[in-house]
Amino acid sequence: MLTLDLLNRQNHEIAELTKVLAHLIQEREMCDTDIASNLLDQYVARVQEHFERNNKFVYRDLLTHGDVGINNTARRFIEGEKEIKKLFNDFVGRWCRRGLLIDDHARFVTEAEDIFRLVSKRIQAECEELYPLARRLPREPEGIASRV
Repeated sequence: MLTLDLLNRQNHEIAELTKVLAHLIQEREMCDTDIASNLLDQYVARVQEHFERNNKFVYRDLLTHGDVGINNTARRFIEGEKEIKKLFNDFVGRWCRRGLLIDDHARFVTEAEDIFRLVSKRIQAECEELYPLARRLPREPEGIASRV
């Protein structure tokens, strides 16, 4: 099962991939390498997995908590995640079909940097706000600590 510490480690891995990719994509020739393509594939897979599966465990406990403020925080994160997923999936559909396909390098770099910033800001907010909030919830035998 997932733990909040594992979610933090996954966010750290996404952050590391972001930093490496942000440098690799600056040079057009680097974008044509299998290594850059594989790293981008890893990044896409980690981000999609994170949004599709991992945070749902945290949301469940926050949404069912009796405190309205905690519920509202969870709802705010869920709504933000929906928008990020849409933008992320648009980016992936445009640039990552059957490998990294770049016909306009300048546009690709601009869009990739925007996505990297968006995802980085999001995982930072999770680590600084969402996960600490989840850690403060009273633990039950089937609470976040055991399920997440």
